[in-house]
Amino acid sequence: MKQNKIPEILSLLLFTAMSLAGQADFAFDRYHSPAELSQALKSIARDNAKSTDLIEIAATPGGKPLFILYIGPEAGNKTKRLPAILVTANLEGTMPLASEAAMFLIKSILEKPACRQDKGWFILPLGNPDAAENFFAKPVLLDSGNRRPGNDDMDDRMDEDGADDLDGNGIITVMRVKDPAGEWLPLESEPRLMKKADPAKGEKGIYRLYPEGLDNDGDGQYNEDGPGGVNVGINFPHLFRFFSKKGGKWAGSESESLGLIRFVFRHPEIAMAVTFGENNFCLVPPRGGRKGEADFTKIKIPKQIGAFLNVDTDKTYTMEEVMEIARNLAPAGFELSESMVASFLGLGAVVNPLPEDLNYYKELAEKYKEFLKKNKLDGARLETPDAKDGSFELWSYYHLGLPAFSMDFWTLPEVKKEDKTAPQITPEQLESMGNEEFIALGEEKINGFLKSSGAPEDFKAAMVINALKGGMMTTKKMAEMMRQMPKPKDSAGADETEKALLAFSDKELGGRGFIPWKTYRHPALGDVEIGGFVPYTANTPPAAMMQNLLQGQVPWVFTLAEKLPRLRIGKSTSEPLGNGVFRLKVWVENSSYLPFPTAMGSRNNRMAPAVITLQGEDVILIEGLKRTAIKETIGGGQAKLFSWIIRSQGQKLTIDLAHPSGWNDSQVMQLGGMK
Repeated sequence: MKQNKIPEILSLLLFTAMSLAGQADFAFDRYHSPAELSQALKSIARDNAKSTDLIEIAATPGGKPLFILYIGPEAGNKTKRLPAILVTANLEGTMPLASEAAMFLIKSILEKPACRQDKGWFILPLGNPDAAENFFAKPVLLDSGNRRPGNDDMDDRMDEDGADDLDGNGIITVMRVKDPAGEWLPLESEPRLMKKADPAKGEKGIYRLYPEGLDNDGDGQYNEDGPGGVNVGINFPHLFRFFSKKGGKWAGSESESLGLIRFVFRHPEIAMAVTFGENNFCLVPPRGGRKGEADFTKIKIPKQIGAFLNVDTDKTYTMEEVMEIARNLAPAGFELSESMVASFLGLGAVVNPLPEDLNYYKELAEKYKEFLKKNKLDGARLETPDAKDGSFELWSYYHLGLPAFSMDFWTLPEVKKEDKTAPQITPEQLESMGNEEFIALGEEKINGFLKSSGAPEDFKAAMVINALKGGMMTTKKMAEMMRQMPKPKDSAGADETEKALLAFSDKELGGRGFIPWKTYRHPALGDVEIGGFVPYTANTPPAAMMQNLLQGQVPWVFTLAEKLPRLRIGKSTSEPLGNGVFRLKVWVENSSYLPFPTAMGSRNNRMAPAVITLQGEDVILIEGLKRTAIKETIGGGQAKLFSWIIRSQGQKLTIDLAHPSGWNDSQVMQLGGMK
């Protein structure tokens, strides 16, 4: 037997070596251009034809293809029956590391067949190729716009006033011009950095700042209408911003975003969305605090609808109360959802994560921090920004109801606080502290903490302590407030990010992240100084750091994939009631961690329900339906009971459980006791 298996083993090794050949040339020692990424995807798809599909979902205004690579056991199948994870990267086109992370994930999936045995992966390594070219072009300019022509300054020409590399160094930075009416002045402690003058402190500005360039169209503005159109990363429906400079005319106005939206709707098997980009839901759960169009705890019923519902329109109601009123008036058997009621009342969109879902995000964030610590990537760093309005990750959660995660892989190392007396408490540490533990710090330390956190000057320790003691405030609420506060300036007025960026440039880049100010004779402005931070330095680490960052973080995606809800048929019984009549009881279990669906998915009712189907000879339904939709949420590790009364002369009954993103299951039930 062992001798017979040797050729099989050799064949397997040979096949594995051949399948990985297409990846061997893709090394994570430099950043790759859009053309190189496209070529790499084509090579990988060609060399792994049995397990991959390369799908072109759009072409950019600049003529570049947008590719999604499918990896999984259903390659070649038009219809997929196994759940899939969708990973999108670099939708803004300004995050080269995100694209490299997506390629690293592809390589990892192909090297580990076990992670794709019972699920598929859809991976979009570069969602905005037009903008991504800026990183590799000369002069280097950070711009998230694709190549759609636009008239940003609303004159009679398009894209006529872009940046100009006046000093010829191949980098677009900033010009500062001395002007008595200027708003900016150098920091005393660090003249390379600038701050806005504060008249309340007796400060007077001496400079105006302009982007490096010429007033090519003679309208008195600089670089206000250059090449570069829409930021694909903020062109999705949730909280889309009309009339923003880079957002586009409407949600899905771009071929890239529309292609991705269509792709998602054509693939109901997508069970989770992960975005590689600017923010990090894995590290910091999605933040609340957004101001929506309506407060669902204080709903006012419009007068014309109030007359129909027979309610007091001067009173406010909770959504639960409104739902109860609506159910009493709805026809028998009519299924109501909160989204239907909200739409009927014109209450607007939900804009903050639901508490039930937030519990999962917080629990997973703690696990992720342990994961980072294990991989020695838990060093203090600047907080990642919030997800932007109109982003894909927000649309994935709020509109699609999917478990949606995001990862950013790197932000600047945090600069140690200058004030050694102030307690160094992060929002996460504050959240884990009890009220009494925080109060025990004392007024002096709490005041120092509030100052370092950017709290308003009239927000004093005594007020906080009284609020905590009186139950009006909790440490958890304070932590959430901290996350919403703008970062404070240091004692010299330095912006925290700029300070960290300059420190990183000096320490790690040999000063290459900042161009020293140098005099230049400008044809319109006279003597100016050109200098400032090099584009991409704040969000793109040196290539030498890439391998370690990706090895230590990308595998977390596999942990998330293991948490997908997994539906299965648990215990099932048939109780004979006589004369060929049986009572059937079937428990449907979610044997995984995440709920099916999420609370948001249950609320927006977008996802199709799982369906239980009974199949057998001569089956007559007395109570129940032959096809039963599971409309309840089944939490991780929970089960729901479903029952029927049937008449059957057969011996067996097949119970099928089907859903494209929850796995399918089937069980044969023996019908006994028939005479």
